[in-house]
Amino acid sequence: MSREGYSRSNRPIDYLRSSINKVILIKVKRNRLFRGILAGFDEHLNLYLEETSQLFEYQDDEGNVREEHENLGNIVVRGDNVIFVNLANL
Repeated sequence: MSREGYSRSNRPIDYLRSSINKVILIKVKRNRLFRGILAGFDEHLNLYLEETSQLFEYQDDEGNVREEHENLGNIVVRGDNVIFVNLANL
């Protein structure tokens, strides 16, 4: 969609801005997933996350998909590594 197709109220950056202080899910290169509270971002879309966990999914011996996580605390995710962001429910 062209830039002219977005109104001022529904640009992607506005959705990101409205997710500040809410929990988001981010997928980055190397198929890594992070869940944390979006504390802020900059013009390069570097994302500052608080209370962040890296999520790991695996299949157990019975074939069930399990999820584990590693607590990372506060992190910065470089914008050019981001594949997608699942924003907070608005």
